Amino acid sequence: MVIVAAISGSDQSTAIAAQADELARAFDDELHLVHVIEETEYTRLVEKRSSVRETGPEGSIEDDAAAAAAEGIDEALDADYEVVGRVGTPRKKVVEYADEVDARYVLVGGRARSPTGKALFGSVTQSILLNTERPVVTIMEAE
Repeated sequence: MVIVAAISGSDQSTAIAAQADELARAFDDELHLVHVIEETEYTRLVEKRSSVRETGPEGSIEDDAAAAAAEGIDEALDADYEVVGRVGTPRKKVVEYADEVDARYVLVGGRARSPTGKALFGSVTQSILLNTERPVVTIMEAE
């Protein structure tokens, strides 16, 4: 099976990846670090790439964004892992990917928010919790 860890390139991503690494090793599962970029960010990256002449081998923007989000996480991981990039709404794409690979667990970050903050801005973590039938492990942001 697969352990799916949703990362964003934030400081919290290292803690999420480290916990996912621990689970992957405990269950002898594959570890996939998933980073989702919004459509608007994807469009910006495409425009930037088209305006700059590339000199090296060209990878996909999704892969480049995912690799950038996973940068610096290597030191926290003992298991081998795969970095996966997707474009779209993070709450939907993480759930879709977890279903696609039949994930044993989905790991996401969380932070304390007021009820008003949740109502105004939504919560990717809350949406993933409510829209998947897979077990979700939430790694809370250190205060």
